[in-house]
Amino acid sequence: MRIRIKDIASAASVSPAAVSMALNNRPGIGEKTRQKILTIARSMNYDIERSSNLLHNKKTTIRFLYISRHGHVVNHEHEVFIANYIDGMSLAASKFSFALEISTIREGSIEEILKAAKSDRIGGVIVLGTELAKDEMKGLSSINVPMVIIDTYDEVLAYDFVDMNNKESVFTAVSHLVSKGHRDIGFVASYVVTPNFSMRAEAFKEAMKYQGLEVRKDFCFQVDSTFEGAYRDMSEALRMPMQLPTALFCSNDIIAYGCIKALREKAIRIPEDISIIGFDNLPSSAMMEPALTTIEVSKQQIGRLAVQLLNDRMLAKNSQPTSKILVSGQLIERSSVKTIA
Repeated sequence: MRIRIKDIASAASVSPAAVSMALNNRPGIGEKTRQKILTIARSMNYDIERSSNLLHNKKTTIRFLYISRHGHVVNHEHEVFIANYIDGMSLAASKFSFALEISTIREGSIEEILKAAKSDRIGGVIVLGTELAKDEMKGLSSINVPMVIIDTYDEVLAYDFVDMNNKESVFTAVSHLVSKGHRDIGFVASYVVTPNFSMRAEAFKEAMKYQGLEVRKDFCFQVDSTFEGAYRDMSEALRMPMQLPTALFCSNDIIAYGCIKALREKAIRIPEDISIIGFDNLPSSAMMEPALTTIEVSKQQIGRLAVQLLNDRMLAKNSQPTSKILVSGQLIERSSVKTIA
């Protein structure tokens, strides 16, 4: 069985980014942690020497820019989410004989991002665009190596993108609720602005219209995108007496977790009193009580496709049109949604 960065990270109880820094002798971790990771990697028969040799060949080295601009979406609550992206990249990088570097940029300026992307040691970059605003993405145009942006999408910018198909996935979620008899369906949006959140909010309105249903303002809520923030904001909203919908579609699983906690504190039962559906299929969703119905989009596939697209771009001898790839999601049905008459 091939040993993956994710496997080493799990064994060492560190993040995949820390493993990559240790294997590639990059700064950002302590020497004690580095030696621990290297010892575990060797014990698992990971080919450290090959990884290190590939690092020094620009043609076979690509860099993943792990960007967290404000931390309201890209944070410790989504470590597994990012790990799956990295795992997919790692598998594809091995296929194309690339060395994969990971550069973590937290609260950095666009200048720092550009600096990390313009190293003369790399042949291409994959950018985590989750928390990047459109104006910031525009600033990436000066990067002079092949680039692919993941976890976000823009129809106009002439970049290569790989993202989840938010619209199709939201339609799937709303259709599922309707098939279970729900007509009064609410939406929990985030006031944290990201392209994916915005696309899900717009898709919800379209999906409701498609089903011939009204989007009621009093059934729609805005909360922070962290667990504690969503819990706080939903708790505040529930202070006022109100009629609740029979079901809530939440912008992501973390928001769903926070809302569920707030609802339970008001003695509102899930799914007996209100059904909940999330988005992301984080591991905790299967372990909750009740287990959360959610939408899953393969993060590994997005990571693999990003590397494949980057390889094509690096091999192209002439200018090629940009590609925008959307990966479909699938419904993971569990017990947080009930059937009503």
